Amino acid sequence: MSLRVWRHGDVVRLEMTSVGSRAVGMSVSAYVIDRVMIDTGFHHARRALAAAVRSLGVRGVIVTHWHEDHAGNVAALSAQGLPILLRPDTAEILAARPFIQLYRRFVWGRPPRLAARPSALDAGELQVIHTPGHAEDHQVVWHAPTRTLFSGDLWLGVHARVLHTSEDPYQIVESLRVVLALEPERMFDAHRGFVSTPVDAIRAKIDWLGGTLDEIAHRIAQGWSDAEIVRRVLGGEELTGRLSRGDYSRRNLVRAVRGRGKS
Repeated sequence: MSLRVWRHGDVVRLEMTSVGSRAVGMSVSAYVIDRVMIDTGFHHARRALAAAVRSLGVRGVIVTHWHEDHAGNVAALSAQGLPILLRPDTAEILAARPFIQLYRRFVWGRPPRLAARPSALDAGELQVIHTPGHAEDHQVVWHAPTRTLFSGDLWLGVHARVLHTSEDPYQIVESLRVVLALEPERMFDAHRGFVSTPVDAIRAKIDWLGGTLDEIAHRIAQGWSDAEIVRRVLGGEELTGRLSRGDYSRRNLVRAVRGRGKS
């Protein structure tokens, strides 16, 4: 496990990787602004993350959603008395300690159960905005004084086309429209890091994803199979799709469109 510290003016980025995440070319980041940390990283990183919390004088935490690479250390930090702002549905999921697949446990670790609701955080000038799609409980964090958006897993790159089975790409487009209306001047993505031109990046993602969903729907109407669409429209399956046995794959984007047509 490694943790690298990057500084972007008033924002500190804590970029974390594990042996498993490096094998698939992934990292995840928590961010600190005004001594508030946004997300907690994954459980494998708990010791390095706890040391960073102490060294930076973090006074509280905001959690964007329940996934183990973002909320992996909520229980530990809460047990230490750190105030945490999270949605009620996020707290319920963490208290239930949901099952996660083996590949996710290998890459990120499985967080312990959240035994008690954390004490409330006064987030000051940081605002949370519900932005479902990637997860039903997903929220972004907005710092209006500096027009800074902490986007969690909402953006993830213009051409990101790998989805969990539970994701709704149509909701993602609508949530992207919500944050586009904020006209952020800076954006910090949980996996891609600092984004210097967020309005252009968010608009490009809306255009690409919306157009791709339309293209997939058109090919489905023509009778193409899921495998054919993945190969000819989405550029083939990624390694993660095979390692996860389809749980985190490009095919899930096709399945989401096909499922919407049946609803």
